[in-house]
Amino acid sequence: MKRSICYILGICLLFSQTLTAAPAKKSSGSKTSSAKTWKGATRNIHHVAFWGGASYSGLVNSYEYNKFAGGGGGLLGVGYEYRYDHFILDAGAEFRLFSSMDKVTFPSAYHVALMADGYNQTMNYTFGSPFRENHVVGQAMVPLMLGGRWDTWYFLAGAKAGYTVLGTYSQKGTYTTTITDNDAQDPNWHDISHGTVTDAPYTQKGKVGYGLDVAVSAEVGVNINGLMSKDWNDRNNARKYPLHIRAAVFADYGILSMGQPQEGPMAIVDENGISSRSLHTSYWANGGLNSLLVGVKFTALLQMNKPQQPKPAKPTMVVFVRDENTDKGIASATVAMTQTDAKKPRTIRRATNAKGAMVAKMNAGSYDLHVTHPDYIASDASMEHGEWGDTMSLRLTPRPDFRFYVRDAKTDSLLAAEVTFTNTAEKKTIATVRTDSITGYAQQHLPINLPISIRIKATDHITVTEKIADIGGEVTYRLEPIIKKKPIVLRNLFFATNRAIILPESEPELQNLYNLLVEYPEMRIKITGHTDNVGTDRFNQSLSEQRANSVRDDLIRRGIKADRIEAEGKGKTEPIATNDTEEGRAQNRRVEFVIL
Repeated sequence: MKRSICYILGICLLFSQTLTAAPAKKSSGSKTSSAKTWKGATRNIHHVAFWGGASYSGLVNSYEYNKFAGGGGGLLGVGYEYRYDHFILDAGAEFRLFSSMDKVTFPSAYHVALMADGYNQTMNYTFGSPFRENHVVGQAMVPLMLGGRWDTWYFLAGAKAGYTVLGTYSQKGTYTTTITDNDAQDPNWHDISHGTVTDAPYTQKGKVGYGLDVAVSAEVGVNINGLMSKDWNDRNNARKYPLHIRAAVFADYGILSMGQPQEGPMAIVDENGISSRSLHTSYWANGGLNSLLVGVKFTALLQMNKPQQPKPAKPTMVVFVRDENTDKGIASATVAMTQTDAKKPRTIRRATNAKGAMVAKMNAGSYDLHVTHPDYIASDASMEHGEWGDTMSLRLTPRPDFRFYVRDAKTDSLLAAEVTFTNTAEKKTIATVRTDSITGYAQQHLPINLPISIRIKATDHITVTEKIADIGGEVTYRLEPIIKKKPIVLRNLFFATNRAIILPESEPELQNLYNLLVEYPEMRIKITGHTDNVGTDRFNQSLSEQRANSVRDDLIRRGIKADRIEAEGKGKTEPIATNDTEEGRAQNRRVEFVIL
């Protein structure tokens, strides 16, 4: 038997080495895990296994005069388990100890003729019911099992071969003894029975040898580790020898008959009385005798190696980006993906294809998405990306066009102009467009929620720079022609109340005036300050002069020569609107310039 075990273990090791050496096949065009390239990493896992179980068991037979009742049993084993992906192979040594019971019914009495004091008599023995025969069987087995293992369940099927090393039986029952007088003179008394002993106890013990046993075996169960928490499994896998526990139901059935040669009747009667042999060795044993164990089994496996597995394939993330109005896919949109639950979050950007789809292999986790496109308002979203892949659909709102005309302020004719849009926060140019003298019209996509200014420059006209308040609106800009002696009001010039301090929001207007003087280096101007009629004449005259000089001083600080700029104040003497209303007075409080 030792030699057989060595042969089986040798075959298992040879099979393990064969699988280890075999390269993983790459199927053409396949997208399944069989297409992985392992590059030296092993997919073989080796375990030392220990198991035990309890069962309903017995020696199953089809004898004529008994009823099989079975018994209880158990098993203990130690062995080796080899795993390759989902495939598992088990081999080892197992000891099974189980009991079996038969309820025997005797069909007739047993007789022996006796001569006592000249009388011819017959001793009659009759077994009563119940009569039980119990067996205890111990077997040393070598299992060889094949099967599959997944996260939470597994199965094994195969055979167990071994030898019965222990076999005993015991009998317990009652019997009745009667004596028949064969020589009675009176015919009416002939064969009369007397001397009855009723229900005498009967016991018998002995040994039985059963020899070789071969059983088919199967078990199905759960991997307890798969039911445990992630933290428990992480700690377990960090050990040098991770522990795997599983529970199963199993069934072993002997396919090789263990019946013994028929030696005669079960009961034997002689001058010394009655005795018996095992039911399984009597001529009543006219059928097969097979071992049976059905029960539960627990297995503990120590994982002996930790193979380096390739990185699992990242699940596919698909993001569809569509137009909110037309539901058509938006090509060339940028999808920025940031895994928020990563230890070191980083942002990955991918562009959508012609159908508006972005496809990427991404680690499972929580993601923040930021989708942008030049023609659309940016959109944000969050998603949980699972191990099986996910799909998300986002709809973007088209960005409104900024529409505008450029006209001459005096003639209202359309102008050809160069228009520049600037992000005033970062002082970066966003776009530059041109209008023509035929349409004078242009439109431009502009970012949302950014401070943007527009600068319009046309030949022989004063350049205008203004903030854009409404991107979705339509605006007409009128440029003042460069005409000598014609007053031009600086409409976006602001001062502190009753003071000559220029407020910061006046910067675009001052820059326009500065640009004009730079563009025309021979140009000279006069700056004139005006007030409303509130206050004394002396105060208004002084305030208008101070404000005009504040503008002159600002231009000089920017680099314009002082001899190119004159300044004067007119106080309240030249109103352009009524002073009877606040609106009129606001128009009269102004600074203007003329080209000299």
